[in-house]
Amino acid sequence: MAEARAGIEVRDLSGMHAAALRYFESGGSFAAAVSAVMGATLPAPLAAAALAAPGGAGGELVLAWSRPTETLVLTASATALAALESQLESADGGQLVNLTGGLAVLRLSGERCADLIGRLGSAAVPRTGEARRGRLADVPVMSLCVRAGEVWLVVDRAYARHLKGWIEATLADWAAGGSRAG
Repeated sequence: MAEARAGIEVRDLSGMHAAALRYFESGGSFAAAVSAVMGATLPAPLAAAALAAPGGAGGELVLAWSRPTETLVLTASATALAALESQLESADGGQLVNLTGGLAVLRLSGERCADLIGRLGSAAVPRTGEARRGRLADVPVMSLCVRAGEVWLVVDRAYARHLKGWIEATLADWAAGGSRAG
């Protein structure tokens, strides 16, 4: 799925690798280990950031606050995720849980992203540097923005086809001259 219709381009980032950093305290020993490896702190509540992958692994890692004791990591590089996992395996107070294959990521870009997200549900449209949780097409979705002009939608793989279907139907409706808001 990579198409531009009705002022929006939707790209399925099917090659994404994902992990959850789960920890007991956002300021504890695991967070300190992540900071030492990444050269940056865990994201603050509702924040997201793109960082260079540590240790010369290449690529970038996107970190998005998910819950008070969990941060989502997304990357196109299996090597970068494996390097991070290896560097954190002996850290106390938390764990990296590999979620690759369990999540789907869609990238939206274009002038009508906010319209589409509003039409599909209650997820807030994130500003640059934000990560928000909500429901789109009646399924739980994280929406995040690390670069101006694009929004990533992260959904459990089991719901991905459902969400894509709603997006496609909405874009088709708009292309046929249907309502701008829902």
